[in-house]
Amino acid sequence: MNTPPEKTRKLDPLPYLKFRGEETDRPQSSKAAPSSNSAVESKDSQPAELRTAHRTGIPATYLEVKPKPISAYDDNPVFNECGAAIIVGVSADQLKKWRQRNQGPDYIQYGQGGTVRYELSALMAFRTAYRVQLCSER
Repeated sequence: MNTPPEKTRKLDPLPYLKFRGEETDRPQSSKAAPSSNSAVESKDSQPAELRTAHRTGIPATYLEVKPKPISAYDDNPVFNECGAAIIVGVSADQLKKWRQRNQGPDYIQYGQGGTVRYELSALMAFRTAYRVQLCSER
């Protein structure tokens, strides 16, 4: 029977690379000297398949990356105090003071005394509300 060609192909390791456990070009003596290192002895007892390293090609299905649909992206992410402070242009302490005084941008709080998050749309709306437009006539 004809077998279909594989989509992946095995590549030989580069000749100048030496992998752990790979045999070297050192001449082997016929008498093995007694060794105190038991790890070396265990390497010789492994089968040849485990001693050599192999590289395999990447299947074509993993190389084809399809773009995500627009609905998969978060168009209104939430930020913690530090991130929100950077966007608004104030310190994190200033945001905390505004929250205590019921001022500043709208926020989300998860439970009483829980974590506080700011939506990007609320931060951008707050920035636009406090934008000062200069009059072009002088």
